[in-house]
Formats: sequence, structure tokens, C-alpha cells
Amino acid sequence: MKSEKNKKNLESKLNLPQIGKDVYIPTSLYMGHGRDDFQGGLCKVIKIEEGISAGKKAYFIEVAERPGHMYNWEFLQEDQKELKKEYGKRRGCPDPDYRPEFNDW
Repeated sequence: MKSEKNKKNLESKLNLPQIGKDVYIPTSLYMGHGRDDFQGGLCKVIKIEEGISAGKKAYFIEVAERPGHMYNWEFLQEDQKELKKEYGKRRGCPDPDYRPEFNDW
């Protein structure tokens, strides 16, 4: 049962969001695949998964506004206050750039 205790300690330390709650996601802009560009802001958590990052247990979240993309909550959590200052109440959303010069790679 030690592993269950360690899991709960990690979950508590990370203050995992609940499904359906909003978290801040940063903007992502790509030079080689602009079709995946995303404007950051508040996004609704739809999934939480355990995984491994840098050789240790981690939790990853997926948001409704960017399905199929997982974020490491440990790192994302650290930036929530700064992202809140940057985005306020703005919602995150896809912002694809389909110009060929930004989708060649």
C-alpha cells in the first residue's frame, strides 16, 4: 500500500484539477506546422492520465479546446498565476495558420 500512499501524496502536492474545471493553457505557435497553432487562455479539463515524464510519475491533462494534446500538469501548474495575469477571462482556442510556408516541415 506504500505506492498508493505515494500516489496520494503526489496528487496532493500537484493539486490536480478536476474534470470539467478550467485551467490556463499557454499559446503555442509553430513555424513548421502552423495548422496546430493555439491561442492560450482558459480551457476545460476533459481527461487526466498518469504517465512518466523524465523517468518519474507524472499527471497529464487534456482540454476540450485542444483534444488529442496532453499537458504535464506539474509544469503547467507552476505557470497558472502568470497565465491568469496574461489571459484573464479569455478562452483558449485553435488558431490554425494554413499558409504553406508555415506548414512545410
